[in-house]
Amino acid sequence: MTSNDLQQASAWTRNYRNQNLNGIKGHCLSAETLQGILSQPACVGVRAYYGLDDAGQPQLVLVGYDANDNDILPVSPATELQRLDAKSQLEEMPREEQPISLAIHVPPCPPCCSIENPLNS
Repeated sequence: MTSNDLQQASAWTRNYRNQNLNGIKGHCLSAETLQGILSQPACVGVRAYYGLDDAGQPQLVLVGYDANDNDILPVSPATELQRLDAKSQLEEMPREEQPISLAIHVPPCPPCCSIENPLNS
């Protein structure tokens, strides 16, 4: 990260905090969570979705995506066979037998926060 990148990131997070004075500042992602998602067959990256829980609190939802930018989600065996047939590709094992990592319980900041730095203060 260059100093310009840090300055831009600091400005963006400051803008957000100024508009959300008592809101969530960020989320804490463990290496285990990210590695679990990235270790899925065909996974080339992690996508983040924003959501609101039943209490109206912002939540982060993480899911792996493939080289075609499609989310890697559990599907029914019939749908999976159609997908594989259409793409003419077979994974090492059927997707329904593969572990799926969808992260929905990502700890927020606060309380999972760093000491003060340009991104959070």
